[in-house]
Amino acid sequence: MASLSMSLKNKQVIVALAAVSGLFLSSSAWALPSFARQTGWSCAACHTSYPQLTPMGRMFKLLGFTTTNLQHQQKLEARFGKSVGLLLSRVSQFSIFVQASATNVAGGQAAFGGTNTNASPNNNIQFPQQVSLFYAGEITPHIGDFLHLTYSGGGSATGAGGFSFDDSSIVWAHPWKLGTNNLLVTGVDVNNTPTAMDLWNTTPDWQAPFFTSDYSSWGHVPQPFIVNSAGAAYPLAGLGTYVADIFGPNKANWLYADADVYTNAQGTQLNPVGNFANYNGGPNGRLSGAAPYVRLAYQHDWGDWNWEVGAYGMWSSVYDSPNTKTGPIDQFDDYDLDTQLQWLDTNTNNNVTVRAAWVNEQQRFGAGSTSSSLSSGNLNFFNLNATYWYHDHYGIQGGYRNVWGTANPALYNNPNTGYTYSANGSPDTSNEWIEASYLPWWNTRFSLRYVIYNKFRGVGAPSSSTSGYGASSYNTLELLAWIAY
Repeated sequence: MASLSMSLKNKQVIVALAAVSGLFLSSSAWALPSFARQTGWSCAACHTSYPQLTPMGRMFKLLGFTTTNLQHQQKLEARFGKSVGLLLSRVSQFSIFVQASATNVAGGQAAFGGTNTNASPNNNIQFPQQVSLFYAGEITPHIGDFLHLTYSGGGSATGAGGFSFDDSSIVWAHPWKLGTNNLLVTGVDVNNTPTAMDLWNTTPDWQAPFFTSDYSSWGHVPQPFIVNSAGAAYPLAGLGTYVADIFGPNKANWLYADADVYTNAQGTQLNPVGNFANYNGGPNGRLSGAAPYVRLAYQHDWGDWNWEVGAYGMWSSVYDSPNTKTGPIDQFDDYDLDTQLQWLDTNTNNNVTVRAAWVNEQQRFGAGSTSSSLSSGNLNFFNLNATYWYHDHYGIQGGYRNVWGTANPALYNNPNTGYTYSANGSPDTSNEWIEASYLPWWNTRFSLRYVIYNKFRGVGAPSSSTSGYGASSYNTLELLAWIAY
């Protein structure tokens, strides 16, 4: 594997490592058509359901999106004197992704107080909800990119759309063959989203449910800092390095480590674009200094099965106020344990993936903090979910989500509007959800999801609410659709 552009050899290695080949479409790092055009593989080779990866898809991402089936003679090569040849792909690196949604919340948008002033009372339709333009794939034999520009049609809090960079990365990767049963892959990347480069669907940027309406109830649930910053929701810029040692008979063992450091991505503006929305309970200032992130994971493959177990941590210092870079500084330390079990039947194109993750956040608030009633606290998020796909076309998935932590009225009772949920400002929220999906074509998907709340921000029965809405008022029905080309 001296060159990543030697696609046929790479493909053999990846197939051997993955021990899987004919799975089914969807996406991760989103199932981009540009990747299929570049490699010549079906989307099914790298993906199960959107945006889940198979082992082959994880290897493609690990190698920096650079694997290609193009021969050297199929590329444009220019050589002048002793200069290095220039290799340019003739395959388009552009893809487009269109998403639409329709949402019904049992209690209507009024259940969220004054945060959705631009929304209809209920039955909100977003068409489009967002349009994403991707430039993704091989740049050189060892450098690839995943650039993601999104136009949002406007959400429940803004009522206005606009363009922004979504989760994006540029990667240098190199494989090192260390004997018959050992492959080492090293990489360096720049990205704007913690967990963007992760290979499993247990981390915030790629966890289930994989996309949702801007008008859903879940967007109003307090989340740990690292979960809130996924998908470039917070203006960050990161530089990282990763290494994966793939070893043992049939290269069945994967040991993966990733380390990144993040800082503010919008220069020194006083009031940067992309602050957190305070209504879901969380900081809305900028980083103070750098925020390190570390990830460790292990995967084992056997037969049609693969199993992952991992952990990560991120340590973030955030200014208490969004309008200044002085004053109180709040600390959010996030720790995770996660696991994923996957079964892939390449004969019938059926697959099952089960995932679980627990994030524990330790919070410390600076003296004089205006966003917290306490000097310290904690917030936990547990996400258990599973997905089953039948013959590439019919899918069902569902799960259980639970958020719990220290009651904090100033932090979790919307200071933007004065709207409160529970009397003590509890973040405690739990729900079950189920979703049915249909893929009529490889690049098109329709899904229907229903979410049932047992508790919503400390509210169970209507009598426990300061607004008269009980937990069932936040039950949500979503119709979701996307198409990619």
